Amino acid sequence: MITHVLIACSKTKHRPVSKNLIWNKKTTIERWNYSWRSELNLTPACELYNGRALQQQLALCSQYKGTKAHILSAGAGLISDIEDAIPSYEATFQSGRGPTKTNWKRLPLGGLSNLQLEPDDVVVSFAPPQYHQALLKDHDIRRIAPRLTVPETSPLSEVASSTLPIHARAKEFLGVADVDLNTAFLRTYLSEGVDGFHNIISACDNLPPKVNRRRVSDDELLEIMIGADQCKTLDSFVRHLRDDLKIASSVERIREAMKILSEK
Repeated sequence: MITHVLIACSKTKHRPVSKNLIWNKKTTIERWNYSWRSELNLTPACELYNGRALQQQLALCSQYKGTKAHILSAGAGLISDIEDAIPSYEATFQSGRGPTKTNWKRLPLGGLSNLQLEPDDVVVSFAPPQYHQALLKDHDIRRIAPRLTVPETSPLSEVASSTLPIHARAKEFLGVADVDLNTAFLRTYLSEGVDGFHNIISACDNLPPKVNRRRVSDDELLEIMIGADQCKTLDSFVRHLRDDLKIASSVERIREAMKILSEK
C-alpha cells in the first residue's frame, strides 16, 4: 500500500522566472502550454521550490516508508514525479494571475488522471483551499474520492471517503504559525494516523479559556516593540506581546516588524 500525499507548491523558487512564463490577464492555457514546452532551462521540481512548508512536507514524506509525494502546481498541474525537471514560472489561482480552477487539469503536466493508484493505495492532502477547489473541478476526482482523506474543513470534504476532525484551536495546541499548520497536520497523520487528530481534539477541548487579545496597527506594534528592550529574539517578542501585553499579532507580522527595527 502506498500513501500518496498531494502537497501545494510554493511561490518562491530557486531559479529566475522566464518572462514567457509569468501568467497575466492576457495569458491563455494554450499559449502557456506552448511556452512551457519551449523552455529549455529546467530544474527538478523537488529542487525548484524553496518554500519552507513544501520542503518540510517533502522531507516528511521521505521519512516514512510507503509514502509518495506529489506536487500540486497552479502552473504545471499535478507533478506526479517530483524528480521531473520543469521550468521556473509565476502563476497562482488568483484571478488574472493563473488558470481558472476548471482549467487546472489542462496545464502542461495534466491533472489527477496522472495519479496512478494500486488497489490498496490511499491519497491524503492538507493543501490550502484553492488547490482543493481546483481538484474538485477535475473529473478524475470521482476516481480518487474513494481513496481520499482530507481535513473536514477542506472543500474536498464533500467527496472524500474520509475526513479528519479539525479543532478551531489546533494551531494553538500544536504551537505553530499559520504557514506551518498543514505541515503539522501531515506530520500527525503520517506518525499517528486518524487517532492523532482525535488526540488533538481532546487536548484542545482541555485547553484553558482563550485569552482575548486586542488588535493594534502596524505603527502601534512597531512602537511597542521599540520599547520592549528586554526582547531580543522572535520568540521573546511573541511571548511578551501575546502573554504579557495581550496583543493579537501573527508570528509573520512580528517577524516583519523585527526586520524593520533591524534596518533602523
